[in-house]
Amino acid sequence: MSRGIRIGGGLGYWGDDTNAPGRLVREAGIDYLVMDFLAEVTMSIMRKGMRRDPDGGYAGDIIPILRDCLADAVERNVRIICNAGGMNPTGCAQAVRELARELGLDDRVVVAAVTGDDLMPRLAELADQGVDLSNTETNEPYSALVDGLASANAYVGAESVVEALERGANVIVTGRVADPSLTLGALRFEHGWKSDEWDLLAAGTVAGHLIECGAHVTGGNHQAAWQDVPDMGDIGFPVVEVEADGRIVLGKTPNSGGLVDEQTTIGQLLYEIGDPTAYLTPDVSADWTTMSVRQIGQDLVEITGVTGRPRPATLKISAAYADGYSMSSLMLYSAPDAPGRARKAKEILEFRLARLGLGIEEMRWDFIGLGAVHERRTPQTYTGEPNEVVLRFAARSQSRTDLQRAAVELSTVFHGPPGKTTLVPGRARASEVLSYWPMLVPRELVPTSVELF
Repeated sequence: MSRGIRIGGGLGYWGDDTNAPGRLVREAGIDYLVMDFLAEVTMSIMRKGMRRDPDGGYAGDIIPILRDCLADAVERNVRIICNAGGMNPTGCAQAVRELARELGLDDRVVVAAVTGDDLMPRLAELADQGVDLSNTETNEPYSALVDGLASANAYVGAESVVEALERGANVIVTGRVADPSLTLGALRFEHGWKSDEWDLLAAGTVAGHLIECGAHVTGGNHQAAWQDVPDMGDIGFPVVEVEADGRIVLGKTPNSGGLVDEQTTIGQLLYEIGDPTAYLTPDVSADWTTMSVRQIGQDLVEITGVTGRPRPATLKISAAYADGYSMSSLMLYSAPDAPGRARKAKEILEFRLARLGLGIEEMRWDFIGLGAVHERRTPQTYTGEPNEVVLRFAARSQSRTDLQRAAVELSTVFHGPPGKTTLVPGRARASEVLSYWPMLVPRELVPTSVELF
């Protein structure tokens, strides 16, 4: 049996702690550093970024992260796998290549870019081939989406990561490779797992799922006993050691804050999985109900017994489309009878907005401080008399102009009850709304490719 492969989860999302990856490389004795930058909304943001800068479209955080740890990773033979490429893996790989030259590592770094997940240029072709691209949640037809489409990326699996490693890459940047597939790719390469060894692929997927959200699994999202998590300001990031038979041991950065126990582990295992008997990924259908979770030491948890079944015949496409505009404003009333002042302001604004006859599709008012979050379940949650309350106004419209006109009315509420402070400087601004459209496509229609730099 080959030794366990140690993989550090250095990032849970774009904007996460940029110090964590370097610390894992230098202190945790890892073989691989995996970083997950992407979510559904992230791809839409990156597509919007490419409109402003065609050379952008990837997570710029990858450069300062690697500036901190690339030399150490090369020295320690730590390979790096991440989906920072977003909408532009090739551009991201070229930027990493330039950084390697700057750091004097040109001859010791091989960068791979994984592409093929971006289906924007191919959707019309796929529709013409008879692929059903209707919304899998609402059954709306693809024809209702076409004109406003902003992005469309398939969640692809671990195969391309394996290929990049086989070709000698020690830094891999991808587009929308599924979160746990980044980790699974490393494990398939190291342990020689075949593409139909379902139990092993499921174990690798569990390992990837455990670390894909970074410090969530080390106490950063501890629902049951968050107050007991030590030193959260210096929270450690996760490390999984995975053996060839699929046994997983979860730990964290040595000498760091945070906590790894059965509760934090199970909390992350259950995060965003849907059906626990069939967690569908591009690589495998994993069964969460067969595994065992056991504390084996301080900040060490063992996971065994994972099983899997054949992968689905289709890949999920996460698409985004232009869906009008939105705006919001926060107004703080701090004075005696603050709730009464806020309610009067709402009454005045409703009258003024109605008088304008604007094309506003949806409006929402919240009194933050009076139980607004829980209002639907337990109205009148707050029964005291606070001396401050925030009035939140939010609206959606297909017309940016109408929302901007509404913002003018919000600024004139100084003519209403006194005691108001606007929490966000300046007038509220309308911003574009990108809504979610999930689709399915036969996996054989989504080839990926690997390019080395």
